[in-house]
Amino acid sequence: MFLAAQSSAPRPRALLVLVLLALACGRGRGPAPGGPGTPTGQSGAPTVERSNQALSFDATPLYRQMGLIARGLPFPVLGRAAFAATRSPDTTHVVVAVTFANATLTFAREADNRFRANYSVQAVLTRDDGAVVARTEAREQLLVGTYRETTRADESVIHQEILDAPPGVYTLGLVVRDEASGRTAQEQLRVTVPRLVDGTLSSPMPIAEVTPRDRRDSLPLLLLSPSGTAVAGRDSILPIYLEGYGDLTTPVRLLIRSERGRVLWNDTVRVAPRADLRAGVVEVPVSRIGIGVAQLTFVREGAADSASTYVFVGFGGELPVATYEDMLNYLRFFAQPYRLQRLREAAEEDRPKAWADFVRETDAQPETPAHEELRAYFGRLVRANGRFREEATPGWLSDRGRVFITLGDPDQLLEPQAQDFSRNRQQLWEYRGLNLQLVFYDQTGTGRWRLTQSSEVRFESEFRRRLK
Repeated sequence: MFLAAQSSAPRPRALLVLVLLALACGRGRGPAPGGPGTPTGQSGAPTVERSNQALSFDATPLYRQMGLIARGLPFPVLGRAAFAATRSPDTTHVVVAVTFANATLTFAREADNRFRANYSVQAVLTRDDGAVVARTEAREQLLVGTYRETTRADESVIHQEILDAPPGVYTLGLVVRDEASGRTAQEQLRVTVPRLVDGTLSSPMPIAEVTPRDRRDSLPLLLLSPSGTAVAGRDSILPIYLEGYGDLTTPVRLLIRSERGRVLWNDTVRVAPRADLRAGVVEVPVSRIGIGVAQLTFVREGAADSASTYVFVGFGGELPVATYEDMLNYLRFFAQPYRLQRLREAAEEDRPKAWADFVRETDAQPETPAHEELRAYFGRLVRANGRFREEATPGWLSDRGRVFITLGDPDQLLEPQAQDFSRNRQQLWEYRGLNLQLVFYDQTGTGRWRLTQSSEVRFESEFRRRLK
């Protein structure tokens, strides 16, 4: 569903579209080695530094490592910059797109029972000396038909602007403001605007919508997908828009590299010749990307110049943002060891299929789009983290946490009073439907609760029975 944006002033060089999408999570020219887009203070390849104990559903740190504009709560925004040629190599189109949720805006009810919100977006390119090279500011209105639409927490709005700038290194400043509340999200991104001459390529652009252009003297008719994320087991392709300038006959090759730099796929792709450029959508197979962060690099055969971007294949919006290895660790209380071992042994390029097979085999209600068991499992895991955290152990890895994740809340919890109030405390968890009683003890009084030996045996027996 597309809505035309209402603007307070005409901007003849700006392309602006709002799109209401249900993007799963959740990328122009990304930061190739020494490349153009890097958050201020960051550089180099993205490294996902996550402890397998730090359960997180927030992709903001990952997106920042990938060279995107990313900000978390209380006003989450996600943006990216991409580059395309103009009629002159002395000027480059800088396409800036930002996405945020309806729920971040303040809506007012209209007389016709619709709901309206007002927001503004400012994008500024500045040199190191503070001089402003390009600037655009837009005030927009978002109108939705129901109250439920106002509470959408997914990336439901995409706002896009196009600035023109000479090639060079700049700071891109982005400000998104909810006009009713005054709440503001402000971020900066270090960008290198390339000189796009004959023989070069545009940024590889994950897109939500595009009409490939024929000539460099027309504006790109596209809508970026700022997140550019695919979901393993659900999405089959990741659409990437690419333009090539100059020679219209040399083949273009795509290399997909894993986070560790291993080449997962290497093949020529078709970008159709047009009037004075080549332009088209490359449908990158998700099955070739693997799971996690990957680098897509496009290069003309026999040429040194290349254009790269980072993409991310995740497990789904309702599941943690995690590396493949961390996800297998999280699932230790969910699936049989042989299933996890099969996932562990899958080659990087085979992981999307292995994950899709795992999801299908463990879904008790395959006729529904959501995997209810996985969602419920991670819901319990999150609650265990909050309730049973110990000094050196995350809640989900504690004895009480793993019992809760496996069996849920007990029907009755008893805590007999010890003679020494700080030591030798006990808790009795009773599961009446299972005819099961488990005893935890805190021998030192430091909050380190452990199952007694006999309770450990009984729990392990029930745990193995449930996995089967």
